This record gives sequence, structure tokens and C-alpha cells, in this order.
Amino acid sequence: MILALLSASLLATPAHAAADAPRGGNQLSARTQQRYQDVITTRAGSKWRGKLLERGDTFRIRLDDNSEVAIAKEDIVSVTREPHPGYPHKGQWQARAAVGAEVAFVTATTNAGLQSGGYVELGFGRNFGGGFEPEIVLVLTPIGPDPGQLVPELGVAFRYYLQPYKRVKPYTNTQIILYGAEGDLGLRTGPGFLLDISPNFGFGMSQGVTLMSQVKDGEQAAGIGYHVSVQAQGRF
Repeated sequence: MILALLSASLLATPAHAAADAPRGGNQLSARTQQRYQDVITTRAGSKWRGKLLERGDTFRIRLDDNSEVAIAKEDIVSVTREPHPGYPHKGQWQARAAVGAEVAFVTATTNAGLQSGGYVELGFGRNFGGGFEPEIVLVLTPIGPDPGQLVPELGVAFRYYLQPYKRVKPYTNTQIILYGAEGDLGLRTGPGFLLDISPNFGFGMSQGVTLMSQVKDGEQAAGIGYHVSVQAQGRF
């Protein structure tokens, strides 16, 4: 009797309802879904990638540049959802390490003049919507009252990607130093680029201007210089 009832229940279930039932094991997380996009393939062989806005006799899709394209239903071969080929940074945490060099001309009562040496930078942040990526940074700089010693600094940075939906991502970076072992206050700013080789890893370089002020034993020092570094970024 029980088997008969189960069989009747299965036969009474519409086929489309079974097909529409959610498959929990195959569902992507909301964060992973952000790295996917809709793809419309036309009979002419064109592919339009972006966010599907409307279905019907006419399909509308918004592209990465925020323009919209309308395509007649009869011209469409398929509508699929695929990983974005440009590895966009969306909803990901990121950790970054950079090594390079820094040089600055410093004005001070003692140890004035040109100071230079190795430069190390560690950053941790989160991307908000592809273009904007703030982070907390820890820096070791050769600029300081004691030649040959690296001075630790702590600050915040703001990176803005100019082409967030391409694998090669040029950006502008602004770093504000708020604290340092020598009373550091400063600014580093300039351009750079990141080459993403996977959804979770990229490497690149940056350069720019350095402006720094320091205080030690009551003596004020100020410097202007240049920094350059190569870096690697992991995202998760």
C-alpha cells in the first residue's frame, strides 16, 4: 500500500516541477556567483557578456561598460552563465606583499640629504564592487634618522582599478601613513598594474611619489622621494 501511494505521488508530480527543484549540492555561493556573467550567443556567432536584464521577444543585456544591447529572441542560439574571463575582484578579501626600493631627499638638522634602501609593504583589505579596494598597510621604509635601518609604518591605502573587468588591471594607488616608529606621517601615491593569472592570484608592480615627515628627539624632518616595487596578491 505504501509503495503504491509513493508511486502515485511521483506520477502526480509535474515533470517541470521536478526539473525546477533546487539542487543544493550544485548551487554556487553568492560570492562565487558575482564572478559569473550571462552570455548570449547569436546565430551570427556573436557573444554578448554581461548581466541579463530582460527575457521575452527581445532579450536585453547590460555589458561591463554599462551599455545595454537588445537582441531579438529569434536571433539567439543560447543563453548561458559562465565564469567572467577577466577575473573581476568582487566580494573578495585580499592579502598582498610587495618588495622594492625607496629613495628620498630629507631636510633635517642631522642626517639630512639623500636616503635610500630596500622597501617592504604588506597589505590586507577587501574589494567592494570591482573598482574600489581599500586596505590596511604595514610598511618598512629606509627613510629615517638612522641610515641603514628600516622604519616600520602603519597606514591605510585606497586602490582604484581603471579596468576592473580585464585580466590586466591598471590602477591608481593612494597610501596614507598615520603612524610610525619615528612619528611618521606621510603620503605615497602613483600608478601601477596587476596581472591576474587566476581568480585568486595576481602579480604586478607599482611606483610613485613619496612625501614623508618624521620626528625624533624633538627634531622635525621632511622628505620627498620616489618608490617602486613588485608585488603579489592573493584573494579569497
